[in-house]
This record gives sequence, structure tokens and C-alpha cells, in this order.
Amino acid sequence: MRKIPPQRKQARFTIVIPSYWGRRSGEPFNPEDQVYDHPTPLDAEGTLGRALESIRLLARDDFYVVVLGAATHLEIEEDVERRLEEIVAPFRRHYPVALITHSHESEMRRMLGERGPAGCAEMLSLRGYSNIRNLCLIAACLTRAEAAVLFDDDQVYEDPFYLDKVAENIGRERGGRPVFGIAGYYVNPNGSYRVPANRDPVFAEWPAAEYMNRAFDIIAGGERLKPTPWVFGGNMVVHRELFTRVAFDPNVTRGEDIDYLTSAKFFGHDFMLDNTLWIRHLPPPKTAPPWRRFREDLDRFIYSREKLRGQVEGEGRRVVAVEELDPYPGRFLRDDLEDLIFRTCTLMGMDCLSRGDEEGYSRCMANVLRARTDARPATDPYLWYLDWRNRWAEFMAFISSDGGLHEYVMGRYG
Repeated sequence: MRKIPPQRKQARFTIVIPSYWGRRSGEPFNPEDQVYDHPTPLDAEGTLGRALESIRLLARDDFYVVVLGAATHLEIEEDVERRLEEIVAPFRRHYPVALITHSHESEMRRMLGERGPAGCAEMLSLRGYSNIRNLCLIAACLTRAEAAVLFDDDQVYEDPFYLDKVAENIGRERGGRPVFGIAGYYVNPNGSYRVPANRDPVFAEWPAAEYMNRAFDIIAGGERLKPTPWVFGGNMVVHRELFTRVAFDPNVTRGEDIDYLTSAKFFGHDFMLDNTLWIRHLPPPKTAPPWRRFREDLDRFIYSREKLRGQVEGEGRRVVAVEELDPYPGRFLRDDLEDLIFRTCTLMGMDCLSRGDEEGYSRCMANVLRARTDARPATDPYLWYLDWRNRWAEFMAFISSDGGLHEYVMGRYG
């Protein structure tokens, strides 16, 4: 069992783990709740403890761990904090782990409002996938890490040398260019990294599994490091040189990981797939209704497509062609996206009617209209992101030098 030295050496990496929590089992779906794939019910054991236990396997000790606790609704935030503290506390005997939840977010926002640049407190939020991923980067910055190692609570490490493999490449030069972003991949419970073919007739016109598996072909064989059009948010490594300059886009409600990869490309940085860097993925069942999850997908792809269409050349930036994102997500960023959505919503709606689910049918038909109206961004998403990115760089420069915020976060280690 590894012991924490009396005086910790500076951590090279910070492993950041978002953990999403919802209402107790049996409580009905609340349309006001934030939608996540599979938030853990408050009265369930959950997967976080299993993930934290797996960190003990890692052979290195030059890392910190930060757990970010996100509640689906403000009325359960205090309960979520108490529950997470119970889970996290035992692991403090084995490695440095801090818990940051909504109360700590509020305190950090207060500190930023008092001492930071105007408007910088709004850069910090524990609501929504992209905002939470940005908080992952903020946590790595405030713990003075060289790189943020993003990890999800429905995964486990099984390779003791995972961080050693990261250290071999992150920040180093490969092929004449520095590696500031590394993508790993997921291994499913059955040992495969492929997505199971979707045999549900509802998705006969939505070939996501097919195109994802085509994209995963780069995992097999060839060079260890290869440019990739995709990245998993729970197995990605972002160097400080990148995370202090490029942010996740808060307007992306789903697929924020691949959108981040695209944003990095805007500024000349490619993510590299390391075909030796894997994590076991053990996700629980999803809880949101299918029409709601599909709405997140259609919003995501329409927004990302419009961002690509709005690109303009500028100093320090380049124009990213959709072909660079083929086969996935590129297949869903073409002109026929609305047609794919229409056919899928129609099949989904017919399925609802066959089961007597009139509410579900209504929601599916609303998604058809949404794809052609409300899902389209009101402002230019590319120009909006450039402004957000500029504010992010200023914000990160401030928190990199602010001792008060650093001390507050480090105080969470006890």
C-alpha cells in the first residue's frame, strides 16, 4: 500500500473525475433536471468508489486526484455533497484526493468576483458537460499540474503503467511537433473496443455505430501515435500548454470531447491517439428517455456543423475541413444531417405510437421541428467561441498566478 509522503512533491498530473448524481431511485423524471447519460441515484452505491479503488493500481505517485460532484438539480446539491464525501474519504489514506462540489464552486466564484478580471466568475460552473469539463481543466491548473488526465467514474484503470505511457509522450515532440493532446480508448466489459451494432429499427437511419467503428479502425496496428478525429472525454490527456489556451465550448451540451478536439485543431493542435492507452468502460444503463437523448445529439451535431461552416482565417488559427473529422463525427456534419434526423425521429415516433406512448410521439415530432428551427444557433457559433476562447486564456492566466485560489483548492486535500 503506497503511503503519502509527509511533504508531497509537486504532482506532474492531476486526474480529474466528474461524478454525476440524480434523484433517488423511483422518483419520476423531472424536465427541470440537467440531463446526463446515467447519473447515479442518491440512494445507490454508484460507480465512483470502484473508479477510485482502481487508481491505487497505478505505478506512479506523482499525481493528485480531484473529484467533481455534479447534481442534476440544485435541491439535491447538499445531499450529493454529503454522499460524495462518504465515498471519497477512505481513499485519502492512499493518495491525495480532493472533492469539489457545488458549495466549493460557489466559494470559488465569490473569490473570482472579488479578485479576478471582470466577468471571470461565469467561466466556472458545475452544470452541463462542457462546463464540467472546463472545471476539470481549471482543477488541473489550480493544482499546478503539467497535464490534466480526464477520467470518468464509470471506468476503471487496469493497466498499472497508464500514467507511465502518458508521461512518455505528453508535452514531448513527435514528428517535429509537440504533443499537447492525447486520446486513449475504451475497452468494453467483453474486451472489445468496438461499439455493438445497433439492431433497433428505430436507429436504422442513424448509422452512428457503423461510423464510430470505422473511426476506431486506427486503434488496431500501425504506429502507436496517430492523429485522430475522435476522443473520449473519459480517457483524454490535455497538456497545460493546451488547456490554458483552449476551452470546452459551453454551448455544446453533448459530445463536448470531440468538439474540444475540433477547437484544438482551429489553433493548430491535433490530438494523437495512443493505441496502448486504454481504460475499462463499465457504464450503467442510461436513464433519460430516448427522445431526450436524441435531442441532445441533434443539437450537438447541428451546432458543430454550423461552427465549422462559420470558420474564418485569422492569426494563429487555421480552417478545419470536415473531411479531417471523417469518418466520425464527420458523417453527421454534412448537408443531409436534417434528413437523417427526420427519418430517425419518424421511426422513433412510430415506435412510441406502437407502445401507446403519445407523449413520447409528441416529443419525437417536436425534435423534427427543433432540428430545423430552435437547434440552429442564434449567433455565429464560431465567432462566439473565439470570444469565449479569448476570455478563457485571460482567465487561465489569472488563476495560474493567483495564490488564493490555488491555496483554496489545495486546502481541499486536508
